[in-house]
Amino acid sequence: MMGYLMDGGWMMLPLLLCSIAMVAVIIDRARAFRAASRVDPVSLRERVCAAVASGDLAGAAEACSSSEGPAAAVMLCGIERLRHMKEKGKGESEIEIGVSKSMEDYAPKAMNGLEKRMGAMVLIASISPLIGMCGTVTGMINSFSAMAEAAGLDPGAVAGGISEALITTAAGLIIAIPGVVAYNFFQKKVEEWNMELEASIAGIVAAVGA
Repeated sequence: MMGYLMDGGWMMLPLLLCSIAMVAVIIDRARAFRAASRVDPVSLRERVCAAVASGDLAGAAEACSSSEGPAAAVMLCGIERLRHMKEKGKGESEIEIGVSKSMEDYAPKAMNGLEKRMGAMVLIASISPLIGMCGTVTGMINSFSAMAEAAGLDPGAVAGGISEALITTAAGLIIAIPGVVAYNFFQKKVEEWNMELEASIAGIVAAVGA
């Protein structure tokens, strides 16, 4: 491995940094989604909505507070809004609109914990092949420079430049491909959580009007 790093030239240094950053981001996002999935959002939603429908707002809030994930956070926001509006004696339709709006407004904040650093994954996956291509260009330049200095064909010098070019290109692709796969996997998880949030908002609003 060290031999490849040396043969790839100085362009391997930014590629090495990109690979370390990509691994760190993937591990970080995997841990974030794993923590969010410790609680079944469907089961939690059913318990909370049942508690809200029966008027047990304290029990519903406790269930949300003791759970992890964006669904629990959004429903807790709605429950707190519901409690506040009931204390002010608001009408049922006004309460439903207020609770729904408060949860919809808070949903992006609740999802921030899962979506952050996703952009970094895209950035690294995008620039790694470009850095590799830059290494390809410098490698070919070195090959032609060696040929010019030798006033003829020097197989060793040419092979060294081509080797540098191919190694950096391969390194850039090796970083980018897993990054793209991981990004699409996590993005699918984000979409699933957004659907869960929509279902949670609808469930709480329905329970309020029950």
